[in-house]
Amino acid sequence: MQAKAKKPLAKLLAYGIGSVALYAAVYQFQDILLTTSARGGVFTALPIATVFLFSWVHGTFAGTLWEVLGVSAVTKAPAQTATRAPARQDNRPRATVSV
Repeated sequence: MQAKAKKPLAKLLAYGIGSVALYAAVYQFQDILLTTSARGGVFTALPIATVFLFSWVHGTFAGTLWEVLGVSAVTKAPAQTATRAPARQDNRPRATVSV
C-alpha cells in the first residue's frame, strides 16, 4: 500500500492567484503595453517576454492542478536492450568462376 503524498495546495493557490493577476494586469494596462511595444527596438521583445511569463505561470498552475486532482502521466519502464543471437556459420555452397 502506498502512503498518500501531500498535495501541493499552497503552490496551486499561489500560481492560480498569479495567473489571475497576470490576466487582470494585461487587461487593465493593455493600452500601455501596446504603445510601449510599438516603439520598436528593444521594446519589441515586450510581447514575447509577456507570453513566456504567461506560459510559465499558467503552465505551472495547470500542471499543479492536475497533480492535486490525482491525474498523472503514465510512466513506462525503460526499454530493454535486445540481445543479439550469436553469429552462425554460413555453410552454403558458393558459386565460383572457372578460368
